[in-house]
Amino acid sequence: MNKQEFLYQLEEGLIRLEESEKNQFILYYDELIEDYLEDGASEAEAVSKLGKPSRIASKILEEAFEERSFQKKKRSPLMVVLLIIGFPLWGSILLTAILLILSAYIIIWCLPFTTGMFAVLGLGASIFSVCASFFAIQDGVYIAVTQMGISIFVLGLALLSGLATLNLANHFIKASKRFSGKIVGLFEGRGLSL
Repeated sequence: MNKQEFLYQLEEGLIRLEESEKNQFILYYDELIEDYLEDGASEAEAVSKLGKPSRIASKILEEAFEERSFQKKKRSPLMVVLLIIGFPLWGSILLTAILLILSAYIIIWCLPFTTGMFAVLGLGASIFSVCASFFAIQDGVYIAVTQMGISIFVLGLALLSGLATLNLANHFIKASKRFSGKIVGLFEGRGLSL
């Protein structure tokens, strides 16, 4: 590859840069090649010492975009002072927003928690009632049979409640993910970072 081909490929690789920046890099690498030529290297040797133009271009673009993103993230001293002075106002608003989000999650998860607790407590109560119905025989067979029937009914309700909890939990996990996505999207849409 000769000098012209190298510079052409480098220029094509730097197409996303502004014209003035691109020209600076082209001139810089042109001078580097000229320096190698003055030292006695052939044009092909000088170009090969620099490396592939596509790699050079990608490295330049990467550094340029990192520098731009770093410059965007820098805050001016005035902005920092205003953030500190305004903390009582924006801090309380931020705390309110966090508490509102937390209360939304509590509301979302209240129903599956309630059905889950009923399933666990109903299971425990029905097992205790089945065991206690054997001791109720001494008060009468009809009392023991009634207690056994009620405990089996509560066991059925507990199992149904457990199934409802699993089904509700799946739906509420999806709802929580959507809600979280909307909250994150709200912050990203305004250019805020969490």
